[in-house]
Amino acid sequence: MKLHEVKARELNGRDTIHRFKAQFKAASLECLALLEDSAIERVFCDYHEDYVVKFVDGGEIYYRFVQVKTKTKQNHLYNILEIFGIKKTKKNGHDLPNSFAGKMLLHVDNFGDTCHSLVILTNINFDDDVEGLVNDAQSGNVVSKHTATLITETKKLVPSLAVKTDKEVLDFLSHLKLAPRQQILNEDDDNFVSSAHSQIYKYSEINLTPKEIRLLIIQLLSLIESKSSEEIKDSMTEHMLNDKASVTLDDMLDILAISRPAYYLLRNGGDPNAIKSVSILQRVLRRNNYKEETLNSFATFKSQWETWYRVNRHTIQELKLLELMDEITSLTDNLAVGKIDMKTITSAVVKLTTNLRTLLGRNDLTEELVFGAVLSEIVKGESS
Repeated sequence: MKLHEVKARELNGRDTIHRFKAQFKAASLECLALLEDSAIERVFCDYHEDYVVKFVDGGEIYYRFVQVKTKTKQNHLYNILEIFGIKKTKKNGHDLPNSFAGKMLLHVDNFGDTCHSLVILTNINFDDDVEGLVNDAQSGNVVSKHTATLITETKKLVPSLAVKTDKEVLDFLSHLKLAPRQQILNEDDDNFVSSAHSQIYKYSEINLTPKEIRLLIIQLLSLIESKSSEEIKDSMTEHMLNDKASVTLDDMLDILAISRPAYYLLRNGGDPNAIKSVSILQRVLRRNNYKEETLNSFATFKSQWETWYRVNRHTIQELKLLELMDEITSLTDNLAVGKIDMKTITSAVVKLTTNLRTLLGRNDLTEELVFGAVLSEIVKGESS
């Protein structure tokens, strides 16, 4: 038997992102945030926590530590024993050091002012007691009956807090944030793909198909998986650690379908549609062996035609308008497939201009406008 003659046991691994862990999905969305937030310098993968976001703002460095927790049972509520190691009865004592929050709170002690926040990210909810403790820490007011216990246990966990006031301990605890009901963490890929799709599409120079976007998402997840599995040694320098365990903006731009010049144009407020059009023109030029320096002229011709057409289309009879576009499309098809090159395009445009002037009885149709019409149709065809 040949390989293709026996049905494969399963093919899901070829086209699904289901195999990727929830922490990789969450980290990938943080990496996409690199495209939007200039304060984010990099995202560390599976180092100290599931991932750590490093911010550099005004010369100041600070970190957000994120722990991802998921449950298959959607109606489960994380309780104070799981999150804080606090037992509602005094039997056997409390265990903050081995709880989710207890391990994370040590980052506040270790990193000091550079620890901006600690986030527990989950696909389910927290119970009222957990919410109450976190709310007390955020507000500085003691409402929950368990807050006094948490303050006492936190002073035991962090010796430097032993002599601090309860208010100061609550300020220490206020670094902890809860992020419940994060649907992107569920086993179903749809919510995650939808969230990633919008960012990838926005920062693409071409109109990607759903399949192409899905492949880019898989590439991004694979990058995060690789950054999470590199061997980390105690003797590593900062540069080595950055290289092995973190994702930067440059890493993102290497994956996404956008050039660096186009990205920075978008970042600085450029029109996304205009940038996509320029990118398409650029590819058409290369495919037909045109020189890059002609790009600006071609883009100008296209823009001038679109302005002319928008102003004059309503004054042209419908049948003549259809014939006008048919003539333009005919030349467009020849240019798009390379039947016309720079040596022959001029004569073709001159001939088309003469025909269109006769058809419409107008002398304001210049050769530049007609060539711009051809380029405009090429862009529409390539972006559809």
